[in-house]
Amino acid sequence: MKLLKKHPVHVLVSALLISPAALAQDEASDSHEALERIVITANPLDRTAIESTQPVYVLAGDALREVQAPTLGETLRNLPGVQSTYYSPTASSPVIRGLDGPRVRILQNGLDVGDVSRGGPDHAVSTETSTAEQIEVLRGPATLLYGSGASGGVVNVVDNRIPRQQLQGTEGQVSAGVGSAANERSASASLRQGNGPFVMHIDGFKRDSDDYRVPGFTNPDGETGELIENSFTDDMGATLGASFIGNRGFIGASYGRIERDYGIPGHSHDEGEEHDHDHADEHADEHGDDHDNVIASMTQDRVQVLGQLDNPWRGIDRINANLGYTELTHEELAGEYVESAFSKKQTEARITARYAEIAGWGGAFGVQLKQEDYDAYGVEAFTPASSTDLAGVFWLTERRFGDLTYELGARVEYVELSTDAIEKLDYTPVSGSAGVNYRVNEMLSLTANLAYSERAPQAGELFSNGAHFATRTYDVGGIYEIHEEHAEDEEGADDHDHGHEAYHLAYADNALDKERSANLDLGMHYDGVKWHFDANLFYNRINDFIYTRNTGILSADLEGDFADDHDHGDDHGHDHEHDTSGLAVYQYTQENAELFGYELSAHYLLDENWKFGAFSDYTRARLRDGGNVPRIPAQRVGADITFAQPSWDAKLAYTYYLKQSDTAANEEETEGFGVLSAYLNFYPQLSGTRDIAFYVKAENLTNRLGYVHNSFIRDYAPLPGTNIGAGVRVRF
Repeated sequence: MKLLKKHPVHVLVSALLISPAALAQDEASDSHEALERIVITANPLDRTAIESTQPVYVLAGDALREVQAPTLGETLRNLPGVQSTYYSPTASSPVIRGLDGPRVRILQNGLDVGDVSRGGPDHAVSTETSTAEQIEVLRGPATLLYGSGASGGVVNVVDNRIPRQQLQGTEGQVSAGVGSAANERSASASLRQGNGPFVMHIDGFKRDSDDYRVPGFTNPDGETGELIENSFTDDMGATLGASFIGNRGFIGASYGRIERDYGIPGHSHDEGEEHDHDHADEHADEHGDDHDNVIASMTQDRVQVLGQLDNPWRGIDRINANLGYTELTHEELAGEYVESAFSKKQTEARITARYAEIAGWGGAFGVQLKQEDYDAYGVEAFTPASSTDLAGVFWLTERRFGDLTYELGARVEYVELSTDAIEKLDYTPVSGSAGVNYRVNEMLSLTANLAYSERAPQAGELFSNGAHFATRTYDVGGIYEIHEEHAEDEEGADDHDHGHEAYHLAYADNALDKERSANLDLGMHYDGVKWHFDANLFYNRINDFIYTRNTGILSADLEGDFADDHDHGDDHGHDHEHDTSGLAVYQYTQENAELFGYELSAHYLLDENWKFGAFSDYTRARLRDGGNVPRIPAQRVGADITFAQPSWDAKLAYTYYLKQSDTAANEEETEGFGVLSAYLNFYPQLSGTRDIAFYVKAENLTNRLGYVHNSFIRDYAPLPGTNIGAGVRVRF
């Protein structure tokens, strides 16, 4: 395959999204084998997808361009087992097997992205898919390298900002696209210049979109419309990197800056707030925002250093060093006033050594150090300033016995959290895993994974205390207890008929404990000449599962010295009063839970032109003492048909989201709906290579109204209506 020969990482391992034009160029069996020889960069053992004991998806090349969206969550949401938090298209992050937030670790080139997206669904992920080379989604033993709490999985966004291979001359790519649903305009470019061992890289992107259109609907406030107000986005970023690549390794560094301004739909002060300030903010004027709209403005600066040394001494095959420093500010602005804001400084170092085989067992070990300082300010700040220190050691090993490959992993880390009010909370999570891959024959492999992991609570899960208008909730952390009392009437009588129920906050005797998760994963992978089939079954048993519980009370009933007790800091002259009485109180709490389900995907090659595909995924999440885990994505089934020629391909796809009726207390059901989409790609043959690609897509062709069950603003921001998009990618 010409594409693979020229760009060996530009492929798609996921069975559903393999480029049909690429399949049409070679025999089906040869194409599948080539696609599955891609090395997973997040695994230090340099294993491919077919050799891995764990479920792995890699999205890359033209397939990545086809599904690319403004956010990471929307880009990955069609992979089996992956959906998104869907805080409108402006701020969505991945949900893997029903888990999100701190249980899904987001990496950029192997290091934590260093943003605040793990703490709230309205916070955008600070990675950019338009300049990525590939995106890896994985679970199993290798995830222990990146944190013991990643029970959902790891998403690693891989780019070439720090070049790892020598280059003589210049190469790069340019892409641009438009979309109709939000009048989206986007462009990105990257360029690499090298003289052999010294290689420089530069890239940048720009994206603008207006408020997005939806089929006509009525929100819970009785308002009807076909436009989601305050859902615009205005993003830009650039990165400069350079490397020196020698015969025994490389060393390089990069500096990147990303700026995102986007609307937060559903944010309203209608719950009794009074405003007497003007909107002077330029974005408010440009997008026609009224006094209820809030705009998020995020800026991140990131410095990363990568190094590799081969055969440094006897017994060690390779040492990799990965260092990173990020500074991030995230402000939510009502005009020129800061409603709530967050700042974060993070330093992370990871050293990994791959060692030679000992008694047939080869592997890698390493150490991870991370320190972060977090602050929150503004009149709606609901979490106090905090500091988190982490130190971890990890080990991964494997051995092959004929057709069997065994893989073991272990990790121990120490986590310390502190605030001004709480001097120190410390945890020592311990995790381990074991996996096996059995190659039955050249076409069939079976896998099994057993993992145990512990997760320390995050600062937000412990210390939150205040109104979070973006999710229309009042959040209470795990260091507090809510006590119910019966208040006396105005004359001091204690007659129950004349009183009202009041709830008081107090410090809990014990803060949240560590989460403890035991996970079993079974997989089957079949890759024949005509058929390709993947199946994964999982069962995840979690003790002391941390989640936000809708208490059923309103913040008006929450009283006491600890209610909204942390310092909001500088309010930048904010001169309006906030009445949070209408917000539902959600508390971070713990219960034992179990999650189980499946991911299925298959395709059938009728001939060199026609391909039929299908998939389904399902997650069932329930509390073991009764009830359901809240906000679990709905089950999905889908099918597609593709016709491919060497220079073009076309696909028609349909996905149905089933009704979600397995709801938690105080949570409503979500009706099912289907989405029909069509895609057309054209690859002109220039000098015998695929250096240019055009695409046209029509998503949600029937303009079907659909709600994302797990979204906090489900009823205020449904999925987009019909979206007609077009774009081009040129590689040189």
